[in-house]
Amino acid sequence: MNDIEVFIKNRVEQVGISCKTFIVTVFGDVVSQHGDWIWLGSLIESLASFGYSERLVRTSVFRLVEDDWLKVQKVGRKSYYCLTQNANNHNTKAARRIYAPSNISVSDDWLIVIPSFVADEELIRFRRQIKWLGFSSISASVFAHPSFEKNSLDETLKELNLMGDVIIFSANTTDEQSSMALRKLVFQKWDLRELQSKYDLLIVDYKPILKLATLTKETNYQQSFQLRLLIIHEYRRILLKDHGLSKSMLPENWSGITAHQLVKELYASLEKNSNIYICDNLKSTNGFLPKSTHTFSNRFKSIRENNDRDE
Repeated sequence: MNDIEVFIKNRVEQVGISCKTFIVTVFGDVVSQHGDWIWLGSLIESLASFGYSERLVRTSVFRLVEDDWLKVQKVGRKSYYCLTQNANNHNTKAARRIYAPSNISVSDDWLIVIPSFVADEELIRFRRQIKWLGFSSISASVFAHPSFEKNSLDETLKELNLMGDVIIFSANTTDEQSSMALRKLVFQKWDLRELQSKYDLLIVDYKPILKLATLTKETNYQQSFQLRLLIIHEYRRILLKDHGLSKSMLPENWSGITAHQLVKELYASLEKNSNIYICDNLKSTNGFLPKSTHTFSNRFKSIRENNDRDE
């Protein structure tokens, strides 16, 4: 058993990855890019290699259906699953951050949201959704996010039927003293030390894996698929708690930059072999899963990189 096999075998238990949340990653990272649907048997078989039992996979899938995250289609005695519209909306917003070319903002603009006309019975749901997007409360009923991708906010407000019920500002500080005060507020409101620590651990654990995956021939198709899911799942868990602050708001030597580059490089090294495994082993209603969509090729790539590739 080589080092990569040992790492994969122990990783799920070592960091405590639940089967239910891992299935969410499988659909978000893989199934959504290969025809949307997957046979339950393929899901069970592919997750068995991570140590998840058939019973646990079935139970987790059932709960995700109950949570309106997955929907099922029966064909004979076989069951096929796909993200619901609600889950797909969440996945689209999350993907914009997870697979972005960079996770550091170049702007010091902030998006301020005030739910002035949101009914009391809607506030709990509103707060839950907006915090999931990465907004934080900076005072009573005022939520802020640095240089947030506004499309995701607009989509969420439409889904909640709250367009016209909130006030949205784009703002920035007017002087150096205000910027320093804002930086102090950020350090008070958001635990950047804990986030930094999580990024540091990710780097320590996966940097040797990147070296093995790129400098040796140790990773076969299945291992590439497994490592791709593991790194995206773990990075996603950290990133969705990262507020995307601009460099001027972050501590010096911010580990998030290094972690993002590490994930980007490892994902690129695993991309080809993992896709071969997916298309040769995972099945849907029409046989093996189709090749990945065009959107997959844009992951972690900027517009400039895409244009360079097309020339």
